[in-house]
Amino acid sequence: MQDNNMKIEQRLQNMENFYVKISEVIEKLPDAIPEKTKEMLKNTILGDKDLKSLMEGIKSHRPPRIFLVGRTGVGKSSLINALCGAYVAGVSDIRSCTESTQTYECKDKGRTLMEILDTRGIAESESLNETISAEEMLIEQINEFSPDVAILMLSCTHRDGINSDVEFMKKVSEEYAAINKMRLPIVVVINKCDQMPPARQYDPEKYPESKIHKINDTVQYYKGIIVKKGLKIDNIIAVSSLIDWQTPDGMEIDADSIENLPQADIDNLQIAFDGRYKIDKLKDILEEAIVDASAKMGFRMSYRLDEVVKRIAKKLTSIFSGISATVALTPIPVSDIYILLVIQSVLVCLIVSLSGRDISLDTAKKFILSMGGVTGAGYVFKLVAQQSSKFLNAVFPGSGSAVSSAIAYAGTTAIGNAAVVYYIEEEKMSEVKKKFKAERQKSKKTNKHFEKTK
Repeated sequence: MQDNNMKIEQRLQNMENFYVKISEVIEKLPDAIPEKTKEMLKNTILGDKDLKSLMEGIKSHRPPRIFLVGRTGVGKSSLINALCGAYVAGVSDIRSCTESTQTYECKDKGRTLMEILDTRGIAESESLNETISAEEMLIEQINEFSPDVAILMLSCTHRDGINSDVEFMKKVSEEYAAINKMRLPIVVVINKCDQMPPARQYDPEKYPESKIHKINDTVQYYKGIIVKKGLKIDNIIAVSSLIDWQTPDGMEIDADSIENLPQADIDNLQIAFDGRYKIDKLKDILEEAIVDASAKMGFRMSYRLDEVVKRIAKKLTSIFSGISATVALTPIPVSDIYILLVIQSVLVCLIVSLSGRDISLDTAKKFILSMGGVTGAGYVFKLVAQQSSKFLNAVFPGSGSAVSSAIAYAGTTAIGNAAVVYYIEEEKMSEVKKKFKAERQKSKKTNKHFEKTK
């Protein structure tokens, strides 16, 4: 990646600067584009709620506040390391609440990744005196902490106390909602999938079907308890947060001995073996659960620099694919071809800005055409199909636009992914075109399936 030392804040500033100029960029489109069309483009892009939310998060991002509930031994610390993709060596105890609750700032090389309210749960808590219960103290601390999301951690291999933990989480969420007049997002994480039999097979890429089946059965079992107890959750997922670490000189070291290392080695620990399972899916779930835009962006920024950039680019691609699909619903044949090109060009420019560079809208258009996007040679047939399909509306109202929308969405997704591969991952153009072609073929099959099932 170009200029790896450039801070993510600078790259995000580049993206924000281009976002601010979008109105001006659209105004400079050729005079052949009607003013009403230009205005529609501005309103569609700048008025998109998801894009606005993303940009607001960039302006005011902050470390997310996560409320962790889990019994001793479920792997709370390892989960945080797995989410961050690094050994969070700079964990500083910023205040001790009670004997059973602790608030931490998780840091990596001076950068605050997230704030954690860590509790062992009511079953393992003790009150400070007879006048206030452990439960009352915990509710008070949760309200003071004001979490963005709660994670209820359970274990794949130990089912002790599940009922009481779920009941406790339900009581906490109900009291939080009553006091704060808002719901606390809750994600249930079932950790230690690697220890499910056969335990000797802990490489997630080699999990046998029997192991995956047992993991899925555990999820269903826990889900049944959660439903029965009436706990409202955002999602539930089984993961493994297993990571083996090594020092910069290649010496593997067990987790219990890490704190005995020189600080320089701790700060630069590397992954010797990556046994993480469905951690990326968990990241998506947590992002979705966090409501506050600044905290959502802060959560994205808790990842490694290259992953931060890719995940923001992925979100941008999703947003602009939705915008393209909306624009493609226009019932006027041919009118949206150039509009889609402009939308995709703006997307490419935003992704390029994340790499630390800037390109013009015209350069972005050339990139799209070189891929075979929109009016490029390889995309002509798709566009003819897209625009012709709108005439179906005369016979089957709405059917043509639905086909067109699906094609526009898939095409924009392919363009966004290609821009990431070329400008951020810096792969050769020949490789980018191969991947773009493969994605087009995949989307073509999807569109055929869509048409058959309409």
